[in-house]
Amino acid sequence: MARILLVEDSPTQAVEMRMLLEEGNHLVKHVANGKLAIEALEKELIELVVTDLEMPEMNGLDLVQAMQLDFEHIPAVLVTASGSEELATKALQQGAAGYVPKNHLRALLNDTIVDVLGVIKTDASFAKLISTLQENSYTFDLPNDADLISPMVGLLMQVASGMELAGGPALGRMGTAIEHAVINAMFRGNLELGPSVTPSHRALVYDGATSDLIEKRKTSDPYQGRSVHVEATISKTDFRVLIRDQGKGFDTSKASARMDLEASDSESGHGLILMRSFTDEMTFNESGNEVVLVKRFG
Repeated sequence: MARILLVEDSPTQAVEMRMLLEEGNHLVKHVANGKLAIEALEKELIELVVTDLEMPEMNGLDLVQAMQLDFEHIPAVLVTASGSEELATKALQQGAAGYVPKNHLRALLNDTIVDVLGVIKTDASFAKLISTLQENSYTFDLPNDADLISPMVGLLMQVASGMELAGGPALGRMGTAIEHAVINAMFRGNLELGPSVTPSHRALVYDGATSDLIEKRKTSDPYQGRSVHVEATISKTDFRVLIRDQGKGFDTSKASARMDLEASDSESGHGLILMRSFTDEMTFNESGNEVVLVKRFG
């Protein structure tokens, strides 16, 4: 359960979203535009903002930008309509923690909130212990087990938070990008599964979802011996993660074509959008089985 500020100018849409959020056991306060949202954030204890993108007075992009000045610790999730893809991309790049297309509110809104808060809330407990670290590196060779993704990302978030490199939402966005990259490596890369037979990001990372096909591939050649290699280096200047699978790779020239918000109906397309938007740099190797994600500080 979270205390959520809902920012939506349409009364009809506001009622629909409020009902969905309350079904997720969240406490909801509603305001009609970005200016009223800033006033509410100044007066009330809010854990997360859900905002429409297109609004009078102050739109969702302006609200995200304003929150970065005084409320950087509060994540914002955008609700986007068709035709607002360019603004939504800017908002993701400038600090929004996630987005949900309006035509997928029921399927994705509450799951997106769980994803965002799940990553952010893992980042605080070791801050004192590691506040003097200047650089820290980790190397993992992960079997194709999604249960390992959340603990690994949680560890990296705790270290980055303890080093006081950035606020919770900024690190949470990087954590989400890492999660999606590891899922792609495990399921698209090593197990060679298509989007139609792969559970969603949230189902894999937080609910332990699986299937007969997934379990069969984990124990069959040529898939069973494959692992995901992860190298993470966290320093005062940047947070750099290399993720490499042992699959066949993919045609990286097609990645750009998939990375627009119109591809958000696809789970893999959604993941690529977030990976690009939540990092300062994303590069693939030539064969398409390795990605490097970089978040810079200062």
